[in-house]
Amino acid sequence: MESFLMVLPLALVMGLGLLFRRLGILGEGTVPRLNSILYWAALPALLFRSILGVGSGIFSDPNLFWAVHVTFLVAPAISLIMARAFTKDKKRNAVSVLSSIRSNNVFMGLAAVTIAMGQEGLEAVSLYLAVSLLGFNLISITWAQIVLFGRVTFRSLVGNFFQLLKNPLIISCILGVACASLGLKKLPFWLDAAFKMVGDTGSGIALIAIGASLRFENLGQTFRSALRDSLFKLFIHPALVWVAFLVWPVNLLLRNAVVLVSAMPVAVNTFVIAQNMGMDPDYAGDVVALSTALSIVTLPAWIWLLGI
Repeated sequence: MESFLMVLPLALVMGLGLLFRRLGILGEGTVPRLNSILYWAALPALLFRSILGVGSGIFSDPNLFWAVHVTFLVAPAISLIMARAFTKDKKRNAVSVLSSIRSNNVFMGLAAVTIAMGQEGLEAVSLYLAVSLLGFNLISITWAQIVLFGRVTFRSLVGNFFQLLKNPLIISCILGVACASLGLKKLPFWLDAAFKMVGDTGSGIALIAIGASLRFENLGQTFRSALRDSLFKLFIHPALVWVAFLVWPVNLLLRNAVVLVSAMPVAVNTFVIAQNMGMDPDYAGDVVALSTALSIVTLPAWIWLLGI
């Protein structure tokens, strides 16, 4: 019961976004604008400030790097084997491998871990994002290219790399790591206060935007088609991360934070990537919607399993 109550605030705030959309308070054009504010300002400020708070601890544990990146390589392979047992559709299978590791670890994960684990959990997730965000994006997109086209070219890898370097979330992580490595532990008061005010708006707005963007008009059909990949993301991926930490152990708080954020539903931008790469965007949208809906039940289970 206690683990469910930890997740209940997430459901209530996302439900508020859904209600606002139904009432017409948030129109079709409003949610993309909210996402733009989150993407370009609120979440980068939150990430940069949190990573700076971690300081030199960013470089203290190479086990974190190995555990998460080995999982990024292995999980899509397992997902592909499972997907091919059901369909030979390359476009749909590419969505399966893409979504297998693409957690909603910024828009939803930061809020969920902060509620469940407090400031220490937020700092642990920020450390995880600083170590993994670039590799997470490159590996998931590369796997999708291999499934879709049967190969991946050096040119496409370089193109994806430079495209990711334009991502403000990745830029904020790189700047945070750079400042921490130079010994900067805290921003001047006036600048830190501004970053905090902007960053503190991020979690609530992100959850409202997620709720407003969800569509459940064909929930029965979505459930039947997207259940396998949704359950893979919500259970198998975090379980693989947990197993990886048995091989490359880290402290308990960091392990729990990373496993919990890995148990988040499929990231909303998976739909955009699937559309731009010529996969099956409708199926990607179904996996995002269903995994988000199911996470209200599965996240309390993970909180209980981890003993948080």
